[in-house]
Amino acid sequence: MKKLVYLTSIVLFAMILGACAKATPQPVQEMINPGDKIGGFLITTWEEGDVTYIWDVDCDESNEANYSCKSTVGTKVSISAGIYDDTRSGKLDDYWSNHTYELFIENRPVNLQAFGFRDINHPAVGKMRLWNVMIIAAKPGDISFHDSGVVNGDPFGWNHTLIFNAP
Repeated sequence: MKKLVYLTSIVLFAMILGACAKATPQPVQEMINPGDKIGGFLITTWEEGDVTYIWDVDCDESNEANYSCKSTVGTKVSISAGIYDDTRSGKLDDYWSNHTYELFIENRPVNLQAFGFRDINHPAVGKMRLWNVMIIAAKPGDISFHDSGVVNGDPFGWNHTLIFNAP
């Protein structure tokens, strides 16, 4: 009987310790901010007229959501998807405020608010708004990014590998 009380006490003590133990915190993935570097790649903002948009880069679609894109070291590439008013109804602000968008570079989340956004004039769709996120490479290499979101109830998402080759 004494052994049973002793064993029960040990089990109860272990259960109490387990219940009181703090959960091990999971590492928080640090968000990418303007000026951050990932390997030989600078992630920063761009100025209109001094950037190449991702849709103007040489991309091969391996399937409908995965792209392999080639650029040259030193080329400044804007990588975010854009929101536009395809009916030109003047509702770009409404579309922008009601859309969702996430961007990950090398599986790290991008702090889009820190980058801000820009409005541009796209030759095919007119006024367009996109997040002001750019990648520039200091040396040859490749970097991956994934973006996804919902615009006007329509979900979208793409995976890109951006390959920077020597000039």
